[in-house]
Amino acid sequence: MPRKQKEPTVVTLGWRDENYGSVHAVSAFRVMDHEPYMSDTAYGKMVAKFRKHGFQINHTRAAWIAENPKPGYLEKLVEELEALGCVLKHEGNVPGELRKATEERSEEPTAEEATSFSM
Repeated sequence: MPRKQKEPTVVTLGWRDENYGSVHAVSAFRVMDHEPYMSDTAYGKMVAKFRKHGFQINHTRAAWIAENPKPGYLEKLVEELEALGCVLKHEGNVPGELRKATEERSEEPTAEEATSFSM
């Protein structure tokens, strides 16, 4: 019997402006949703990618925050999450660098193009 093809996981990242108080010059997001529900192993792999690209969880603000990030980190993060099989949706205060990179990629639409923006 043929194997059922794995359904991609749609992950919604809610980008936030967390530049206030003692935190400044950062990128921040919350994982708003992921469908279908991810296993603990899959979620752990996604979290490892967040950390690899400089994001740390800030429990006070309930957000993943990257302070002093390296150039190109957002585009690399998106590429690696997509390589894990995630389909990304971006909401809220999407960083200009990420918006620009995603729009440039979307000029050449493919059947697998999945990154979208909503406000």
